[in-house]
Amino acid sequence: MTSLAEETGLVRSRQLFQSVDVLVSVTACCLRAWMGLTRLPLRIWRVARLRACCRGRIPVTTQCDGPVLVVSGADLRMGDHCRLGQGVFFETSGDGRIVLGRHVRVNQGVFVVSYSAIAIGDDTLIGEYVSIRDANHGTAPGALIRTQLHDATPITIGRDVWIGRGTAVLKGVTIGDGAIVAANSVVTRDVPAGTVVAGVPARVIRRRGESVG
Repeated sequence: MTSLAEETGLVRSRQLFQSVDVLVSVTACCLRAWMGLTRLPLRIWRVARLRACCRGRIPVTTQCDGPVLVVSGADLRMGDHCRLGQGVFFETSGDGRIVLGRHVRVNQGVFVVSYSAIAIGDDTLIGEYVSIRDANHGTAPGALIRTQLHDATPITIGRDVWIGRGTAVLKGVTIGDGAIVAANSVVTRDVPAGTVVAGVPARVIRRRGESVG
């Protein structure tokens, strides 16, 4: 049987939680209003910061979902209406350049690093934590790997391509229009247009639109 003191304590606890719940709701409403007011200035700031760090064209229609990391002076050129996820990283070195077409979606944590040239076609989707690098370290025997020059060959990614989460695209690769690369693949050779590839290294498993199995 519950004592009067216990019932009083339960009532007070319930009242406290109700008060806290009201406070949380009011705070959430205030934050929602504040985020609405700051959304446009924050978007302008992110695009302006991207322009300040890059050589090349960054359209005002670019959308950044969070901070985008760019090595200062990177040669980055973007088409209209691209969208970049939080923590996307761009770097170019020497004559390297990165060119994105229109309506390209680059998701969170993607790394794009160029010593030669990387071109990504219109309407392409790149999943989270993909790595696209057009150079390897030199590996000649008799010298430290870290002291050797990079061996770079351009990467070309076509239009309407979907690259799945966690994929690595290596130097010299061409991915044809409309291709799909399954998550966590390693692309070491060209991918024909309209195919679906998967694996390490990635191999064609079917044509796009064909049923599985």
